[in-house]
Amino acid sequence: MMHIRLSSMCAAILAVAAPLRSAEEVIEMFQSSFLPPSVTIELGGTVTWQWVRGIHTVTSGLPDGASGTPDEPGVLFEGPVDELNPVFSHVFVDRGDGVIPFFCREHPDTAGFVQISKGDITLRVAVVDNIFNPEHAHIFEGDSIRWEHEPMEDVHTVTSGRSSSPEDNPGALFDEESSDLNPVFVYTFEISGDYPYFCIPHEEMMTGTVHVQKRFIRGDTSGDESVDISDAVAILNYLFSGGLVRCCEDAIDANDDGDIDIGDPVFILNFLFAGTVQMPPPYPFLGADRTEDSIVCRD
Repeated sequence: MMHIRLSSMCAAILAVAAPLRSAEEVIEMFQSSFLPPSVTIELGGTVTWQWVRGIHTVTSGLPDGASGTPDEPGVLFEGPVDELNPVFSHVFVDRGDGVIPFFCREHPDTAGFVQISKGDITLRVAVVDNIFNPEHAHIFEGDSIRWEHEPMEDVHTVTSGRSSSPEDNPGALFDEESSDLNPVFVYTFEISGDYPYFCIPHEEMMTGTVHVQKRFIRGDTSGDESVDISDAVAILNYLFSGGLVRCCEDAIDANDDGDIDIGDPVFILNFLFAGTVQMPPPYPFLGADRTEDSIVCRD
């Protein structure tokens, strides 16, 4: 069995840096305009306003926003953006009503919006040529599938379960006709797992599966919704001592490089103590990792 003395490794570990990566949107501030005027981020994301020319403020709300509401000028954030203060950033940790307006006090007609997204998506599955395309759909908790019936196609159903056999409990979750008269069906999957479905008239040839992954926090191995030194230690134990972690593999992949190895606890320690890296999303809130790699987040 390999034993690792954490204290003897710290100096070497903290000396190893990884590329900087963050969930950030940048808005440039010109003489009398924001470019782009609006951005969409996930909860926990950062918006940075960068000075190009002129004298500005970045002020949350609206110029005539009502007192005591999120539209009240400056109630959420405010800062100068000018030649002496070329950058202003704000981390959005409260979704509010989903849309946060902002403006410049020096140019009240210059306004913009930050859209706070839950990170949910809707994936299209075509019902065409007696198949579901794609047959296997991969999404996260809270995402939806939209089945779309192609015109002039046969009448089908979108029925949950493996088959029409009673022991497979067909239609327990959903059972919808897919036809020219009912061309669209949308279902939201709130719980992770594999969800097979089929078409009742063509069940021998027409089946599909929705694979729903869990949302997670990058680097959080204990499920306490935070990242600290115990998470780095837990990954080291997992790698070298056969220790258990209470999270999915995607959460262990702290640097989001598609591999689980010594680089992940190194990354967490750099994040915590050296400040040379930022934790890739989803962090610091539960979210989805939609980057393409072989690591998934399953129970």
